[in-house]
Amino acid sequence: MSELLQTPSPHSEMVFCAEQPERYAVVDRFYRAQGYKVKTAASESVYVIYGVGGTGGPTEIIAAARYVPQSSGHFWLRNLLVAKERRGQGLASALLQYSLPLIYPKGCYCFALPHLKGFYDRLGYELEPNHCPTDIQQKYQQYRARGRDWLLMGYLASNHGQT
Repeated sequence: MSELLQTPSPHSEMVFCAEQPERYAVVDRFYRAQGYKVKTAASESVYVIYGVGGTGGPTEIIAAARYVPQSSGHFWLRNLLVAKERRGQGLASALLQYSLPLIYPKGCYCFALPHLKGFYDRLGYELEPNHCPTDIQQKYQQYRARGRDWLLMGYLASNHGQT
């Protein structure tokens, strides 16, 4: 693990971290254990939350998010996931609040399930943003053509007071 950051309460029993590519296999195993087939590429930025064990050290991944760089220089948020037994505790929000400033100044886009629109709204994402780069827009259109009912949502740090 690298770039460890102990977070303040209410998540003091967790460690947020930007993973290094040599540890992406551990992240892939977390996704597989949760029922997702994911192969993280070395070019991606991956952020995780580790639970802290009785010894005070990080134990297992309890949440992860992948940011896939695009040719436009922006990021595509993929596979934001919290372990089934840890859902409903605000961990996905906490992970995004931790990681979004670290990908600054790039914009970040995701294809959200319709029932998650409010979740992304609260974090500052915009629905169908007019600032969406062509490469992200094209990927979104490909998914829509395959029948996916996802929503295109975008986040720009400059729209949220980060300069």
